[in-house]
Amino acid sequence: MSTSNDHILSSDNTHYLHHEFFEPSNKDVDISATLLIVHGMAEHSGRYSDFAQFLADHGIAVATYDHLGHGKTVKTEADLGFFGDEHPVQSLLKDVIIMADILKNRHPDVPHFVLGHSMGSFIIRNVLKHHAGTFAGAILMGTADANPLTKILLPVNKILAKVASRKQNPVFAKVMNKVLNSKLEDRISSSEFAWLTEDPAAIEIYEADPLTGFDFTNNGFMTLFSLMETGLNKNWATTIAKNFPMLFISGEDDPIGDMGHGIRKIVTRLNKKNFSNVDIQLYPNMRHEPLHEKDHEIVYQDILEWIESNTSDN
Repeated sequence: MSTSNDHILSSDNTHYLHHEFFEPSNKDVDISATLLIVHGMAEHSGRYSDFAQFLADHGIAVATYDHLGHGKTVKTEADLGFFGDEHPVQSLLKDVIIMADILKNRHPDVPHFVLGHSMGSFIIRNVLKHHAGTFAGAILMGTADANPLTKILLPVNKILAKVASRKQNPVFAKVMNKVLNSKLEDRISSSEFAWLTEDPAAIEIYEADPLTGFDFTNNGFMTLFSLMETGLNKNWATTIAKNFPMLFISGEDDPIGDMGHGIRKIVTRLNKKNFSNVDIQLYPNMRHEPLHEKDHEIVYQDILEWIESNTSDN
């Protein structure tokens, strides 16, 4: 792993994107592909370090970074959950391409993949509409199917963001956690974040981290629902090549993916539209964060093998 000394300016021209590059610990390992990891809501890229180094040690060079309003990209704690008043959605999408181009320049002669988790998957689905050609394939983890509630929530949040963009909105956060937890048959943990994983130890680590689980601002929720409106609708993949490799990964018990049903619907819909290279991997007894479950090594290996199988075709 290496933290680059290079400052990478976000497309908002205000923040520098905190980032890390992961390469093989053994210098004799050849790099066969790259992966850009795009993290989810109210978390940060540091949570992917173990997974990233695992891939790197198997020849997949990885880059991670913190979104605007997240992790070490923020200038002050008050910035957490705030994406910016000027075109926040576009800033998030453009930052993906900024990072992807830098990773390409570091390793120009290999295929380049991207992984988006949860909100990161919504970002990537929007990016792929115009930039799928930038990548050799995409992994969409903890994603969701279209939700009719978005059409109701987005106008409300646009108003709230206009009135008080930087104001944190704990009400939305609490309601969201309550609804997601209500879908679990056995919460296992009493935590409001029980829906994330079946591993109580992982939840404790999440709760103890000051850079995870924070409340989004009104601006943050408006941005999230905007990404969902455009990235999760039934026609989101219309402009993507039919042979573009995609892997959908989720826990069978992930409320975001409607306990696996939403993920199956997405894949079935894509297959009906003649997409020929779409794979699905649903894990029993796993929830929203397969990379943080007790059996995460299985997920690590499956992702590695999928990348390798699509690398050999390039």
